[in-house]
Amino acid sequence: MVVWKGWGILALIIPLVISLATGSTLGSYYGENFYKDSTWAMPLVLCVSSVIVFMVGYKINSKLGKIVIDPENNEQIELKTTHSMFWIPLQYWSLIILAMAIWMYVANIGLIYKG
Repeated sequence: MVVWKGWGILALIIPLVISLATGSTLGSYYGENFYKDSTWAMPLVLCVSSVIVFMVGYKINSKLGKIVIDPENNEQIELKTTHSMFWIPLQYWSLIILAMAIWMYVANIGLIYKG
């Protein structure tokens, strides 16, 4: 089950769409299994998508909220929509995606999981 608020689901959709588009493009140029068998293609796509997720997340989460005043005690309250997935703001998912890309590249070149 995926839990998100606002546009937080973009942390999943952006890497997926970029990966599918790149996989089909590289597959048409270099052969059907190139994207899957390459040690660098998928980690590079995840690095690019992490930059995009950060830019989108920072842009939409930095918008100012609406200030309302409580009539009972004149306290100011900011109403703001947050965009998060699994309670992590969207821009911070870029760090998680980047860590996955680094881990995937290190595993692909054989530094871990030697087979």
